[in-house]
Amino acid sequence: MGFKFLPTEVKFFDYFERASQNLVDGAVLVKNLLDDFHDIDEAQAKITEIEHSGDYIVHEITTLLPKTLITPFDSDEIQRLIFAIDDSLDTLHAAVTRLSIYQVTEIKKPARRLAALILEGATELDMAIKGLRDKKLSEQVKEHIVQINTIENNGDRVMEDALRNLVARRDDFFEFVCWKEIYELLEQTTDRLEDAGDVIQRVLIANA
Repeated sequence: MGFKFLPTEVKFFDYFERASQNLVDGAVLVKNLLDDFHDIDEAQAKITEIEHSGDYIVHEITTLLPKTLITPFDSDEIQRLIFAIDDSLDTLHAAVTRLSIYQVTEIKKPARRLAALILEGATELDMAIKGLRDKKLSEQVKEHIVQINTIENNGDRVMEDALRNLVARRDDFFEFVCWKEIYELLEQTTDRLEDAGDVIQRVLIANA
């Protein structure tokens, strides 16, 4: 049996799914950009448009919340979930912006690896969120959350190795500063994905 809700509550699930798909779109764009780096200005414009779409969804949910008598789950968790999704997109957008600001011309391998992990994590989150409509899918949702946590741990390891390599070549201070920040923003995106997964985990426990 699925979660019981009033007709207006369906909109929350619709918005969550739109937000997670929007995040996947952003992750695909960034992975493609880093795999075949060119036309950074066009990519930045596209990720900015995606980020603005995410902001609109956040606005729609926060506007709907006070108008809804019965929500599908705790209203605080609803806000935490949509903010975690939005924060993931914000850090991804910030990483692309730094590539433009620092006039990067060549992408380092750890950045490509982090982008791949972000896309994997965003895809797992998207599938987890789509499973929230039906309580019978709780076990599958939990599996997606486990994968998100694993991806975040892998991101930590990629980040650590990337920073060690930067320190080993710290004779180029500008390269050290700009890539340290880019790596951190990409890794933070995996952290925010894990935050979203943690919210979903709490929702599953509360509605078991």
